[in-house]
This record gives sequence, structure tokens and C-alpha cells, in this order.
Amino acid sequence: MTQTARREGECLAFATRRGAIAWLRAVDVLVAAVSLLLATSVAGAMGLAAAAGTSLSLDAPSMLLFAVTLAATACVFPLFALYTETALFQWKPALKAMVKAATAVLLVLVAGAAVLRPPLVTPAFLATYWLMSCLGGLAVRLAGRRLLFLTEAQGIAARRTLIVGTGRRAQEIARDMLDRPGHGHRFCGFVAEGWDEAPPVPRPGKFAIVAEPAALAAYLRDNVVDEVLVCLPLASLCGTVDALVAVGEEQGVAVTVVTRLFELKNPRNRPGSHGGEVVVTASNTLADERELLLKRFLDVTVSATTLVALSPLLVAVWGLVRLTSPGPAFFVQERVGLNKRLFKFYKFRTMVRNAEAMQDALESQNETNGATFKMRNDPRITPLGRILRMTSIDELPQLYNVLRGDMSLVGPRPLPVRDVVRIENDWPRRRFGVKPGITCLWQIRGRNTLPFERMMELDIEYVDTWSVAMDLRILLATVPVVFGMRGAY
Repeated sequence: MTQTARREGECLAFATRRGAIAWLRAVDVLVAAVSLLLATSVAGAMGLAAAAGTSLSLDAPSMLLFAVTLAATACVFPLFALYTETALFQWKPALKAMVKAATAVLLVLVAGAAVLRPPLVTPAFLATYWLMSCLGGLAVRLAGRRLLFLTEAQGIAARRTLIVGTGRRAQEIARDMLDRPGHGHRFCGFVAEGWDEAPPVPRPGKFAIVAEPAALAAYLRDNVVDEVLVCLPLASLCGTVDALVAVGEEQGVAVTVVTRLFELKNPRNRPGSHGGEVVVTASNTLADERELLLKRFLDVTVSATTLVALSPLLVAVWGLVRLTSPGPAFFVQERVGLNKRLFKFYKFRTMVRNAEAMQDALESQNETNGATFKMRNDPRITPLGRILRMTSIDELPQLYNVLRGDMSLVGPRPLPVRDVVRIENDWPRRRFGVKPGITCLWQIRGRNTLPFERMMELDIEYVDTWSVAMDLRILLATVPVVFGMRGAY
């Protein structure tokens, strides 16, 4: 490609990825505005809002709600890494992030509608807005990526990257860069004194050592390099990284250190700071702070709304428990929560008043093979309590625990101190790395009919694969289980 053609291409495309990302911020707000208008039009065309007189001529509450939604788009989207290079070069992560961000803004829209009560907000309006926001945001990113690739086959904005090290992990990263140029990196070669691990045969043209570490400064002076990626074994890293960072700083080239220091089965890494030091945290529990914020927002909105909506039922059950058996209406017990914090756990009392004192005498009749205590025909359960358990109404006061932050809507069920003490193995204790919940995986896959070890396995599966989408699936799957009264006693 000639220099003239290159300059002409750059006029049609973005000159840098930073420029593309700056445009994305503005275009996302525009897409949100268009999505709101299309949603209004669709809702009106379907006749779902016509009775209220809504159309494209919007009233004051609707206009205010629109402004709140646009502001939420500008504030929420950055929390889901939608303005990073990953969102431009990798469509699958971009799709997932877009769905999460659009859902978060939708929740803000629903909350705003509950306060402002504009007549246009109908199910058709909300569904159309969410769908158009997701599709529009993804389309904008795909279009931005294509514009970035107009001037060169591999993209004008690809970061020219050197890799320090020639071990297995370094070669894996190099192969990924060569095989997936759309991810935004152009591999320029290795920096090493020799091969730590034999290179592949035949190896790609650029799969070569271009400089020794001592000659890195000279190479950077004479070549275009955007980034130096350090990927060395821990023993070599300690004595080398300071010098490499110093060279990069001197040359104005970013130096990134690959920190795969620990081999975890399900690693989730997140950058951060600790006492002013930049660190990378390796965790196999819930580590994505953006999703945790969305999870908490979902917990608060759903629990508060449900408590208000079901308040007549809660009052009626409270009265029935007090009238049908002596003792308080609520059963309050210390349970083990996040990172083994103790909290007061609430549910409607379904047993006689001195039930805990009677448990020692019934231990021999325990029907589970693990730390928990379960009896299908427990003599301590009251007649009303049996109905409350079968219908799961006794669990409703736990919405207060969710609102307080002791629990979540979805998570491993909180265990009594007695059960935690009796857990023999250590592997189930990883469940304490997340907040306990009202419902969980084993609640929808058998409930009390499952053996204790299988319950713990499902809890660990939840910890390892958690996402907001999984929470929503579990919540939806819980509904038929509750109404079918399966596995409850």
C-alpha cells in the first residue's frame, strides 16, 4: 500500500483506537436516544399505550425519564468495559458486556418509571428498548472495528507488540496474536537470549527472536513498538522485570507483565491497588465488581418491591403463626454468611417453640448423610408450619436479609453454625466466598432430596460459573419448583 493510499484510508477510518473509543461514547448515547424513540413508536403502534394517549409527542415525565436513561447510559456503560480495546476487537466479550450494560440501564429505566410513572412505559416499550440498545451497541462496535481495519489488512491501529520470554505461555500468546490479528495486537517477535521451549515447526514467519534483553533499548530506538509484554518464569522475572520496565519507561513504551504466577482451576483475575501498590488479585470466587454491583442492584430492587407487594400476605402469615402455636412468629437464628460472617437469619417459625432444644434427641433419625439435619416427618413441625414449608412461604422474611445485605436472592443456602462445624472436608468451604442466597442450584435440582455432598458440589459449581444471567435463570427456574412443591419438607 502506498503512503498516499494509506493517508486516504486514514481519512475514512479512525486514526487510532483511542479516537474510535471517543466516538463510541457519543454514539452510544445517540443509540440510546434512538432506541427510546423506536420503543415509544412500537408501543404506540401495538396499541399498548394508545389508551393513555402516548405517542411520539412525549409528556414531561417521559422526557425526564429519557434524560435519566441517557445519563445512565453514559455512566453505566464504562463500568462494563465497553470503552476498552477488547470491546472493539473481540465481539463475543463485547456482546456479553453490551447485554449486561443494557440490562443495567434497563433496571435504572424501570426504577425511574416507578417514580415518575410515565404512561408510555409498557412491557412492549421496555422489551423494544432493551433489544434495540443491545443490537445498536453491538452494531456500532462492529462498525467501528471495520473502520479501524480500512487502511491495512490487519488494522492500522493494531499495537505492535514484543514479547519478552520464549517459554510455553509466551509462545501461546504469540500464536494467539498471529492467529487473531483482530484482537488488536501485531506480534513483532520475541526478546530473549534463546528458546526456553522449542518453537513450533514449521513456525510462522515472525515467530523469531528479534533481540536479546540487553539490546532491547537499541531495538526500541530503531523500530516502531507500542508495547513490550513480559512473560517470564517467576524465577527469571524477579531479576529482570525492573530493568525491562526501566527501559520501557525510558523509551516511552508500555510494559505489561503477564502475572500467571498461580495455577488455579478457575482463576478470575482483577487489577487493583493495595496500600498504594499496583497489584493483580487472583481469585476463584466472585471477582467482577461490575457484575457484583449489578447483582446487588437486582437484590435491592427485587427484595424491596416484593416485600411491599407481599406485605398483606406477610402480615396475615405473621398473625396465623401467632394464633396457631405459642411463641414468636419469626424464627431467628445465627447463620454463617460471606467469608464466615455470622448474621441473624429470619424466617417464619414452622416448628414448636423449643425445637432447637429437641434436636439432640432426634439426631439418630437424621435422613441426610452429611452435616445438615433433615427429617421428612419431623415431629417438631406444626400443622401450619408444614403448609408454610411446602409452599416456601416460610422463606419470605429472608427478603429482609437480602435488603440488609446479609444475603442475596441467589447463592448457596446459609448454613447454621451447627452444620458448618460438622463439615468434614475443606473443599465445600469455598462456598463461603460468596453471599448466601434464598435459592440456589440445588434448590432447583432436587432440593432436600439430594445428598449433602451433591448439594455442596452444586454450590461450588455456582461459585465457579456465576454470572448475573445465571442468577436470572435460577430465579426463573425456582418459580415452577416452588409452585410444584417439589422436594420441600
